[in-house]
Amino acid sequence: MTTTGSARELIDAVQAELAPRDDENRLVPLVEAGEAPREVFAAIAAEEYRIVRSDWRSFLHLASRSRERRAREFFTALASGEGLALGKLAALAEEQPGFEPRAGCQAYPAFVAWLALNGEPADVIVAIVANFAAFGRYCAAIAAAMRERYGFDDESCAFFDFFGTPSPELEDLAVQAVQAALDTGDLSEKDARTHARLFQAYELDFWNTLADDGRRD
Repeated sequence: MTTTGSARELIDAVQAELAPRDDENRLVPLVEAGEAPREVFAAIAAEEYRIVRSDWRSFLHLASRSRERRAREFFTALASGEGLALGKLAALAEEQPGFEPRAGCQAYPAFVAWLALNGEPADVIVAIVANFAAFGRYCAAIAAAMRERYGFDDESCAFFDFFGTPSPELEDLAVQAVQAALDTGDLSEKDARTHARLFQAYELDFWNTLADDGRRD
């Protein structure tokens, strides 16, 4: 499918293509129902310690590769957000020395690192922003359930609150960067859609790996 309109139309179209799979996240419904083991939150934190540090570097590298100013600003803002998020994990759990990361969880940051090296920045922006809404909903739902179902305090929920809060300014910056790439012909809609689809798949692998591990424990 090809979209010959604006950046906003392209991002909305890619998001609509991804939407049918958004509900394939098996962990969030378990958490919302209070059926996930309490230990899953420490497991998320342990995995996220690695993911956040990796994504921080990946976004800075994408910023350094971006020729267009707004693309640089977008990736720099994402990297700054990862730095803030990292500081919110300690209240939930610290990474333990004997922790063994799960392949299904760490495939996601590995793909982001691949994009940092190989993806065209504007194509990557489309993929990231098209997945923003679903990730934000997952985090907001988890934060609410942590309070209501598991009795966590605000400090423990801060990581999920942070990512569950929409950032219209960041999304506007992304739209401007994508529009600039469309105007100069520096965007591949095919590659952007492929990146977005894989981005979603690896994101779902993260949550579903933890859901499946929780059932086995």
